Amino acid sequence: MAVLVFITISGFVITHLVTERPEPYGPYLIRRFMRIFPLFAVTCIIGFYASDIHAVTLSHVAWADTPSFADRLAWFVGVAHSDHEFFWAHVLAHLTMLHGAISTRLLPFAPHAFNPPAWSISLEWQFYLLAPFAISLIRRRRAFIWLAAAVAVVECLYQLGFLGVFETPSSLPAAAGYFVLGIVSRLLYPEFVGSIRYFTAMPLFIVLLPLGWDAVPILVWAVIMFGLLIDRSDANAAPFTKCYEGMLESRFATYCGSRSYSVYLSHYSILAVSHALWLAVFPTAQKVSTLIGVSAMAIPLTFVIAELFYRGIERPGIALGSMLARASKATPSADYGRQAAGTK
Repeated sequence: MAVLVFITISGFVITHLVTERPEPYGPYLIRRFMRIFPLFAVTCIIGFYASDIHAVTLSHVAWADTPSFADRLAWFVGVAHSDHEFFWAHVLAHLTMLHGAISTRLLPFAPHAFNPPAWSISLEWQFYLLAPFAISLIRRRRAFIWLAAAVAVVECLYQLGFLGVFETPSSLPAAAGYFVLGIVSRLLYPEFVGSIRYFTAMPLFIVLLPLGWDAVPILVWAVIMFGLLIDRSDANAAPFTKCYEGMLESRFATYCGSRSYSVYLSHYSILAVSHALWLAVFPTAQKVSTLIGVSAMAIPLTFVIAELFYRGIERPGIALGSMLARASKATPSADYGRQAAGTK
């Protein structure tokens, strides 16, 4: 559910970038690729070994023989086994970042190989490839209707299993609706910002709440948009606004947000290593003590590693992407034009 919320946010943010800072498709794609691939590649290399460590560790926990844990254990062992048995196929899939679009019938555990949480990075990349075209179509009323119909049909085919078998919504058809929700939200944002009164949104939340867990991502997104669109001069909104600013606009929140990509891609490997170290010291530890002990090690270590990854990989990758994007715009004709202008 958290990933689906992120996907919706991504639709909003990418639409903002495409509309506010438009650029040719090539430079846009270079920036997007360099934003996510360097850290993705490093954590996949680490994750290849971490998956082995995790599978062995989970095979030796005190509750490994319980029937309720058998399926979970088999899944982690299966991921590690697939990493080795289909190594070069996984390498090729991950180099293209399209591993999430590959059905597990074609390549076992394709979306989760090397670094299991990275299935959503593939989903994000699939969206990046098509986002400028989708945003262009959505801005045209007639084209938007056809696009919405196409998304509905493709999503139905996905749900019926005609597009392959996936354990998570790692292929674009599975999550297209959430991306579209984010896109439409950004396009409508200028029309409604500052005009929503506090009590007018209450009926929406009342309708969404009884829909169950499936509605949670939409409900969370509704709260986020409500905070962006609300009339902050409304005295009734003061408690909500204060809470919203503390949770999403404070220095701590923005710091965590800036490091969230590194946290997300590194946490699996750190958990695997932390659990292995814990088990080596406390081989008979039970679930609760293991949860507390591993968390005490993994959480602070994840923030430290994330900071190092952010400074050492993410930011240099972003800077290199910007440089390559600018270089790709410098065509010979543009250079000739600048030279001619300088001569004059």
